[in-house]
Parts: sequence; structure tokens; C-alpha cells
Amino acid sequence: MDDVYFPVTVREFAARVYFRDIREETINIGAFEVKSILLNHPGACLGYRVNYNGYSVCYVTDNELYPADNAYYNAEYNEGLVEFIRDADILITDCTYLDEEYPDKMGWGHSCTREVAHLAHAANVRALHLFHHDPAQDDAAIDRKLAQAEWHLANLKSSVVCICPREGSRYVLGA
Repeated sequence: MDDVYFPVTVREFAARVYFRDIREETINIGAFEVKSILLNHPGACLGYRVNYNGYSVCYVTDNELYPADNAYYNAEYNEGLVEFIRDADILITDCTYLDEEYPDKMGWGHSCTREVAHLAHAANVRALHLFHHDPAQDDAAIDRKLAQAEWHLANLKSSVVCICPREGSRYVLGA
């Protein structure tokens, strides 16, 4: 809600608003269990896992997955993230860059297709949804990201299904 990022101030809301700081925790809302995890992004950013009725959806955006051969790679962080998303039905995650774009964007807080595919495979997620595209990318670039991620998954002999959601698309859990 900082005016640097969002033009509407709290004073302009037509409601009484209460704030609760969220950290890494588990919150139960009725039959929903919502877990949060701190992500690798400049500043603070959280990822979420929503569990309901035996299904789970993970939303992990604004997250940089460094390659294992990079000096900034943190094995403990990656292992914790894999456990957080393990066996999720859907992983919606940051895949801002094509692999060849990533070296010039390293440290910006966003991931490339290879690292995202490896993460989804390691965690045995059912479906990987590529999200958080670079605003300069057109549909053709996003299609290339999908193809690149599918290629990585095929090389891993992974059962993960990779999807680039489009406006109006729906995904039914358990279908």
C-alpha cells in the first residue's frame, strides 16, 4: 500500500480496514489451511500454500532461484522451498526470464525456466503454472518460455505438466 507502488491511500478506502502483519506461519480459515514462506526477493516477499479438502495450490512469485553453481545459491533455502511445495496440485510460480535472459537479470529477484522446471520436478508437483512474465515479453516470448520449461521437464523425465495460463483459463483440481 506504499504510495510508491500503489496510488490509492488507505484514507481513500470506503471501509474500516484492519491490518495484520503476516510472516512465515500457518493460518486456518474455516476448512482452508494457508501457509506462508519467506521468498528470495529484494525486500520482503511471501509465498503461499493453500490446502483444502486434500488439494493444494502454491503461489510462489517474486522469487529468485539461483543455479546450483552460482555463489548466491543457498541449498538450505532451496530444500525448504521444495518441502513447502512438495506434492502440490498446482504451483503458480515466478518464471520471468528465458534461460538466456537470466544472466543479465541475476539478482533482480526473479527466476528462469530451467530453475523453475527443476524446482517443480524436485517437489513432485502435479502442474506447474508459469507466471510473472517480464512486461517487455510478447506472447511469442511467453510461448518460448513454455517450450523451454517443457524441454527441461522432458529431459528430467518428469511427470510435471507445464502450463502458461491465459486470461479466462480455468484449471479444475482433481480433474
